[in-house]
Amino acid sequence: MLHGTFTFLVLVAFAVAGSELRAALGRRGLRAPAMEGLSFLLLGVVLGGEGLGLFPEDVLAALRVVVLLGLAWIGFVFGLQIEWRVIRQLRPWHRLLGWIVPSSFGAVLLGGGWLLGIPGPLALGLAAIGMAGSPATLEAVARGRRPVDRSVLRLLKLVTAYSGLPAVAVFAVAAAGASPVVMGGALPGWELLLFMVGVGVLVGYLSLALVRGLTDNVRILTMLAGTMSGLAGACALLGASGLPAAALTGAVLINRSTFPHRMLRVAHSLERPLLVALLVLVGASWQGVAFSWPVFGLMAVGRLLGAAVGGTVLSFAARRRALAFEVEGVGLGLLPQGELALGLVVALVSFVPGIEGVLEAVVAALVLHQLLGQWWLRWRLFRSPAGSRP
Repeated sequence: MLHGTFTFLVLVAFAVAGSELRAALGRRGLRAPAMEGLSFLLLGVVLGGEGLGLFPEDVLAALRVVVLLGLAWIGFVFGLQIEWRVIRQLRPWHRLLGWIVPSSFGAVLLGGGWLLGIPGPLALGLAAIGMAGSPATLEAVARGRRPVDRSVLRLLKLVTAYSGLPAVAVFAVAAAGASPVVMGGALPGWELLLFMVGVGVLVGYLSLALVRGLTDNVRILTMLAGTMSGLAGACALLGASGLPAAALTGAVLINRSTFPHRMLRVAHSLERPLLVALLVLVGASWQGVAFSWPVFGLMAVGRLLGAAVGGTVLSFAARRRALAFEVEGVGLGLLPQGELALGLVVALVSFVPGIEGVLEAVVAALVLHQLLGQWWLRWRLFRSPAGSRP
């Protein structure tokens, strides 16, 4: 059994090396969009107690701070992409679709969870995961190919870029509902939600004041890591996830900062290593074979139904706007999920206790959606001459 300090160094090594390996493979055209995160989860299973035993229970408990910081950082980076200066340049109907289409995914999943008798916080968390799409997958599939109809690709990218907004909002409600202080009746859920919003906005303006005058990227990164640690700790005190509050911090910072794009580049430099680290830790904490078939069925089938509904809404709006495209089942192009969805998966299993088999079921559904979504995009948008209308 390795000493705790050495185990931590092994985790850091995997986080840094894994992040750089992904970037290097991407530059050589060997990228499998959004699948790398799941591979690090499996790596954690191999290294953990059910495999090589490199992460004993006491070390996993001590490294929980890495998970808390990683989840806050993922939310923070997402918030940094909510730039109002860019959003207001889009057409109003684009912004409306960005909320309505992913919300159809969440509505189907939430309704299905209610019919299956899944507890409210868990059903809301699953709905949030299902809503978070990934425009990076569309870009990766389109790299080196000429789509049959570029208007379809542009519209899908707009919608998936917006999908994180309702996803994080729904997840905030799920996180508040699952908090021990709310479940125990010590605090109403709406008060905890207000607390999370207040902490996120307060830390955002505090970060804005601290970052002014800093020119060195290392100092900016250190300051941001410190504020995210404080935010994650404040939310953890009440048993809530720091991810939604951190998203508000990022939104405040990007919209009030005088150098927003530089801020986003600095934050991105730490996002992937932290995601790798927390995925390895979650995989290492796996306790054995368990699989929730109701959750898998809800995520696999329910999200396909949500995709069909969302695609119908998308196609109807496009026809009303006289856009020249008609691709059957275009909503299936929204299935792939990226870093935000993986972060929500980790956050869900960390704040909802006693849900055996949920992690395995959700990961299996994500793999299914990823493979289906990529295949569908390549076939319908890049190979099928029937994908466009003159």
